[in-house]
Amino acid sequence: MVGKSWLLLFPAFFLLLIPSMSVIAGQQAKSDTLSSELKRDYQPSTPAQYELLMIFQKARNERKKNPVRSIQLYEEFYNESVSAHEPYFSATALFEICRVYMDRHLYITAMEYSLKAYHILTDNHLQSKSNYFMIGIGNCYFQTGNYLISEGYFRQAEQLFVKTGDFHGEAVALNNIGLVKQKLSQKDSALWYFQKALLQRRKLNQLPNIGHSYYYIGTALFDLGKFTDARNYFEMAIPMLNIPTDNIFLRHDYLSTKADAWFELGKLCVLQNEHNQALVNYNNALTICDTINEKVKMPEIYIAVGHSYLWIKDFKQALDSYRKAMKIADSANLPEMKKSCYENIIEVFIRTGQNDSVSSYFEKYSLVNDTIQAQMIKSRFNEISMAIRIRESENEARVRQNKSNLTIAFLISSGMLLLILILISMVYISKLRKRKKMAEAEIRARVQAENDLEKLNLELKEINKGKDRFISILSHDLRSPFNALIGFSDLLVEETEDKNIPEIRQYSKMVQKISRSAYQLLENLLTWSRLQMGTLKVQPASLQLYEEVSVVIDSMMVIASRKNIRIRNIVSADALVFADINMLQAIVRNLISNAIKFTNQEGVIQITSASENDFHVIRVSDTGTGIPGEISDNLFGGGNELLSTYGTDNEKGHGLGLKLCHDMVEINGGRIWLESTSPEGSVIAFSIPAVKN
Repeated sequence: MVGKSWLLLFPAFFLLLIPSMSVIAGQQAKSDTLSSELKRDYQPSTPAQYELLMIFQKARNERKKNPVRSIQLYEEFYNESVSAHEPYFSATALFEICRVYMDRHLYITAMEYSLKAYHILTDNHLQSKSNYFMIGIGNCYFQTGNYLISEGYFRQAEQLFVKTGDFHGEAVALNNIGLVKQKLSQKDSALWYFQKALLQRRKLNQLPNIGHSYYYIGTALFDLGKFTDARNYFEMAIPMLNIPTDNIFLRHDYLSTKADAWFELGKLCVLQNEHNQALVNYNNALTICDTINEKVKMPEIYIAVGHSYLWIKDFKQALDSYRKAMKIADSANLPEMKKSCYENIIEVFIRTGQNDSVSSYFEKYSLVNDTIQAQMIKSRFNEISMAIRIRESENEARVRQNKSNLTIAFLISSGMLLLILILISMVYISKLRKRKKMAEAEIRARVQAENDLEKLNLELKEINKGKDRFISILSHDLRSPFNALIGFSDLLVEETEDKNIPEIRQYSKMVQKISRSAYQLLENLLTWSRLQMGTLKVQPASLQLYEEVSVVIDSMMVIASRKNIRIRNIVSADALVFADINMLQAIVRNLISNAIKFTNQEGVIQITSASENDFHVIRVSDTGTGIPGEISDNLFGGGNELLSTYGTDNEKGHGLGLKLCHDMVEINGGRIWLESTSPEGSVIAFSIPAVKN
């Protein structure tokens, strides 16, 4: 009977064993479906951890394809992690949501999630795992323009990476510090950090990461004006970034950096007047961006393509490139890029004489610019609100930490009650003082925020004043010449049969004179409006001063011949300046126009140059009537006042020309001044940086 009972127990034991075997088999199946990367990084050891990481893997797979679905899955991963008491997984979920928002350029929202993740780690004493989290927080601050704060987080992360011997992480932190230095215009320091990051990456011998460092070293050399060295580094970086990888995010980053390298090579070619090669490099960058669906970068590259076509005077291709940039910027919701596209399209229309299209595009440009201004104000409010929320969050974290410390101290020191009471009293007084200081600091921060808002209001008032002046000129000064044009054209049409040839010629000359004056006013108005709104971008290049002055003189000869004025170009033939070609020509053109205006019949205008330190000083002298004292005293004061008077032939001015000269000279790194004036003539001088040998 005993033997038979034992035989009956064997099937029961086997039945009890089946569920355990199925659990083990299920866990093994989950382990097999989980990626090796997640196994390595998170080392799951329980069924609950495998379940959590399966959700995490699904969320990661959706990150690029469907960001909204990815966020939903990460939130599910977060909730399950909280329920399972897995704080590291909870922090990871929030940090991954931060990265999705970073991908979508919603940096303030991303910052909130990254800080919550970091607080979870610190509250649960997991600071040793916070190094990459610090990099993420620093990136959020970097993208919102808080460069000094971001540098602090990068340096903390670097120290943790050094302690753990993580060369890859140390290189990432050093490279990011270099980017901060670039933004702060500390060019030599940026190069030093990029080179230090390269040394760490060479220890790992991973070619894509080395290529990544080569690219950033190239950008630093570019900023320092070492164009040949920069070009060599970009060309070395490109083939290294071709290495395939199973990690879709790393592959995206490598290809994105490769596109950036092609783009920088294109800009270098432009500086060296190799525009056809620049177009090849730009197209390589565009092809990569299209492959990885990097729409954000494409408008800027298409604009650069348009500039190259504009340089070689292929206006059709230039216009086509700007319109492609506009289409992508519109679909990707990039208002700043749309604004730049409108500027360049308007410039093409002006240069090709399509004046009818200018006004319609200028209206679109104004709408986009107003939208950007509103977004800037909204963004500023969001940043202030975010700063207040972060301060409150940090205070709450400190309070939680303090409570935890006090509880632990009380439990450990229960046998020393009297000493604990004394210590608590001292700590309490200290905390009260700290809280008082924090409250005072918060008040100061809020006062500063209010002052910033007041400054913004003043800036808006100044912008409105500029717009009022602009509208006043449009409604009065621009309308007057067109009324005259219509009047004289009507005379030409209606009274041609009754008038003799000399009278018809006189009317025609008046029409020509008024047309040129109106066109010059319109051109100055458009340039002035771009300056007032801060949208006129400088594209400096190496220019031969004599040739650029000659081009302007040729365009002014018809106007000068009406008063039999001679214009002499005595500029040094070997003078090379580093300036924006359009602005340089506009400065010289306005100064010559001003000289013609105040010079009598048979007068002489001379343009000379002289090298002084690192600048070329250009002087425009005339034999005119001079400039009255009340005007000459504040001729280039740089304020909003527009000064004007009538010329020797009763020519009417608008005060825009010299204002434009002042602003454009300063934008190009020089200055302008009235050197001398007398009843026998005036000399106006301005300086432009010389090309360094």
